Amino acid sequence: MARQGVILVTRLLGRTVLAGRAAGQADKHKLETAALAAVIDGRVAFDLGGVEALSSSYFDAAIWPLWKSHEVFPSLSNVPPVAVDDIKIVLAASGGAVWCTGPGKPQLLGELDPSLATTLDRIVRVGELSASDLLELDRRIGATAWSNRLASLYELRLVRRRKDGRRLLYRPAWKE
Repeated sequence: MARQGVILVTRLLGRTVLAGRAAGQADKHKLETAALAAVIDGRVAFDLGGVEALSSSYFDAAIWPLWKSHEVFPSLSNVPPVAVDDIKIVLAASGGAVWCTGPGKPQLLGELDPSLATTLDRIVRVGELSASDLLELDRRIGATAWSNRLASLYELRLVRRRKDGRRLLYRPAWKE
């Protein structure tokens, strides 16, 4: 079911069609329990390989709520093309975005405010930054604004943070 911080969704649930709000609500606890058991350094990936159908109502009821947990930094992997539009519907309605990992470079699914997208891009390029590091890179934006952007990305579960003395350092949620 879970290995190395990965939840094999079809194996966990025993089916390849994930549709309907009621089914999603019924599966939510099982997915959440598996995620908490599989989490490694806060990270867990929901592997959607083998999923034949994933409805927006199912994603909204069963999987998306895990992005609200302050215990995990979820991502998706092996997202089937048939599921992308349904996931985007949920993300657009909630103003969210998720990391999709797998072969190649991790990609963001969903739209971010341009200022958050720029901040996230800088973090991804450098690897780990603090608000003061961002201030050094761009003084047109104040330290408080950088801190607020970083906090927003953290709340969206797109970055993780660690304390280094008095500073908080942020890195992409998928990065070890």
